[in-house]
Amino acid sequence: MTACSTTSGVPEGEHLYIGIDKVTYDNYEDNDHASYTKEEVNASLDCEPNGALFGSSYHRTPFPYALWVYNAFYKSDSPFAKWMINTFGKEPVLMNTVNPEMRSAVAKSTLKTHGYLRGDVTHEIIQRKNPKKQKVSYHVDMGHLFTVDTLEYLNFPPLAQQLIDSTRSESLVYPGVPFDVETLDAERTRITKLFRNRGYFYYQSGYSSYLADTLAVPGKVQLKLQMADSIPQEAMHKWYIGNRNVYLKRHFMEKTDSVIRRGRSATSIYYNGRKPKLRPNVLLHDLRIRHGREFCYEDYEESVNKITGNNIFSMVDFKFTPRDSTAACDTLDLDVTCIFDKPYDFYVETNLAGKTTGFLGPQLVLGLTKRNAFHSGEILNFNIHGNYEWQIGKTQDNSGNVDSYTYGGDVSLEFPRLLMPNFIFPARRSGSGPRRPRFYTTPTTLIKASSDIVCRSGFYTRHIVSGEFTYTFQTSETIRHQFSPLVLEYNYLRKATEKFAEIMVENPYLFISMADVFIPKMRYTFSYSSPRKYRNPIFWETTLSESGNLLSLGYMAFGKKWNEKDKEMFNNPYAQFFKVETDFTKTWRLSENSQFLGHLSAGVIFYYGNSDASPYTEMFYAGGANSVRAFSLRSFGPGGMALDDDLGNWGFLLRTGDMKLLGNIEYRTRLFGNLHGAVFLDAGNVWSVDPEDDEYFSGVCFKPKNLPKQLAVGTGVGLRYDLDFFVIRLDWGIGLHLPYDTGKSGFYNIPKFRDGQALHLAIGYPF
Repeated sequence: MTACSTTSGVPEGEHLYIGIDKVTYDNYEDNDHASYTKEEVNASLDCEPNGALFGSSYHRTPFPYALWVYNAFYKSDSPFAKWMINTFGKEPVLMNTVNPEMRSAVAKSTLKTHGYLRGDVTHEIIQRKNPKKQKVSYHVDMGHLFTVDTLEYLNFPPLAQQLIDSTRSESLVYPGVPFDVETLDAERTRITKLFRNRGYFYYQSGYSSYLADTLAVPGKVQLKLQMADSIPQEAMHKWYIGNRNVYLKRHFMEKTDSVIRRGRSATSIYYNGRKPKLRPNVLLHDLRIRHGREFCYEDYEESVNKITGNNIFSMVDFKFTPRDSTAACDTLDLDVTCIFDKPYDFYVETNLAGKTTGFLGPQLVLGLTKRNAFHSGEILNFNIHGNYEWQIGKTQDNSGNVDSYTYGGDVSLEFPRLLMPNFIFPARRSGSGPRRPRFYTTPTTLIKASSDIVCRSGFYTRHIVSGEFTYTFQTSETIRHQFSPLVLEYNYLRKATEKFAEIMVENPYLFISMADVFIPKMRYTFSYSSPRKYRNPIFWETTLSESGNLLSLGYMAFGKKWNEKDKEMFNNPYAQFFKVETDFTKTWRLSENSQFLGHLSAGVIFYYGNSDASPYTEMFYAGGANSVRAFSLRSFGPGGMALDDDLGNWGFLLRTGDMKLLGNIEYRTRLFGNLHGAVFLDAGNVWSVDPEDDEYFSGVCFKPKNLPKQLAVGTGVGLRYDLDFFVIRLDWGIGLHLPYDTGKSGFYNIPKFRDGQALHLAIGYPF
């Protein structure tokens, strides 16, 4: 009972802080700027008490176990007591360490930095029944928001002033904008980047400052951004690129005894040996800093990103040096030192695979990576893999025991550039000459081929052969594109048992979807992720893919009809479809060690023309470690279809659909050390989009009115162990609702509690 007292460890004369009672606002106007300011003010006032509920500064859990542990052991000096406190305990959060007066002052300063110059923040200590416990409440008076009236740029050199005047339309500070320090700093940074992109190499943001007049116009601010009087002479004029020297080394201290000169000796590549390990043109193509041009900071950034992004160097160093020390010097010589990374990587991965499918078994992956494979920055990768698994119990469809194995391999070659004709990304010209489009990171071209054999004991052996040609490029920090103009995949049954042949004959739906098929695809993926500085970021990814449409247009040119069946490619029927997939994740950061996430995923595939059904490998499925975690993979769906017990252990083959809807919410928090916990709620299912499929299995077609009862729902808890480079995840899912008739009425329709549970061991987060 003494340990369970939350105040037994509070020193005499001190008070246990148990959270914020409330924060009230006056003169608050509901707009984006005020909302952002309010969020910043709240962040400066927030302080978690012991046992904070979901990281809240207002609410506490009734079980502050960390404080209990501290109170139970803080008087002991034994090694065990110290270990308990360091691992599980947390000392009391005292009111004097929270320091509400200081937090009020910080919040008031925050108001001023965002333009609320007359804002004020006060606080009040609230005594609780227990004399050793206190809460605090805050009152925020935002006051009047000062906005910018005018902005003048003063004391800049004539050429610099011309640059400013030519880009006034891009200014971030203009009449009516809030008088916000972040906006002022962003404008000063814009001016600095503008100058450095036009040759002013030594110019820095600190060489200019603001003067503000808040009295001339009531409620507004007249601004002047002026250059300082005493700045270095070299910052006042433009600089041009002179000689470029590139040093290719295996280690930093290596001496370079050979040289290749280009461009009338303005560019020199130094290396050791008979020939350089990297073709000079490859590196010079990525070195956007050109001889004779004025210095451009964007060229410098792009050069650094491209050369380091090649993944063949362990270190890249750029050094600019004035050619001489005279006042008239305007030439910078550039030295680039590149240290090669190790040429080979060999890796072995072994783990247990198939937990989420109801199967268990070992998996082995062997891989070899060769950097700079053909001396042009390419990365060559070989991979062979195999796994054997067996079913360790019955799933929701009463599957019997069955085993399977998979083996295969792939080879890929990645080029650190886009291998495409110049007219697709034409050069754009400027005053300094032709320039290519800028990419945030090094664009890549991937060529890959793979082959896999899947053997399901007692049923079939299926062979999947595929190849792809893919471009990947990132145009900004937040936007990434991936385009595959050619993806070829061939699926065929190498062997089928008589039992499986009888099953396919009795089920036309399965017969069509499992048929041999050639899939010539084109695929595009767009990804967006919020900037890293965002407190509550989002991630959105959408993929569009199609198959057989261009080929069918070609057949139409030779007299074939669009909907005519059995058209072939390489003597095999080809699939024709259009597929859309989208995935959205929103993260709310509640505290430094806790966050709340919402996730939505959807997809649909439409088959037509030469196809009577979607290819089996393109269809959607639900359940498992990254879906509805209360159920094993392919243990429900499509729609409200219930499988008969006599379907046996091949029933999972029918658990696929042409449409998918999935939603997840999850709370994550750190428990102690590198161990994190989670609580989650999942819902989702798959459906058919063809009403004719209801002729084979009733209730499989998507109908909006059936959506609530045809969503599988589950909840659960999980543990995550963070090893920095990857996360080991263990989730225990508990089923709440199955989308088909189980013989039990009500929302909770799991026949037996033990049948509605699933345990998943996986690597990485589910979303």
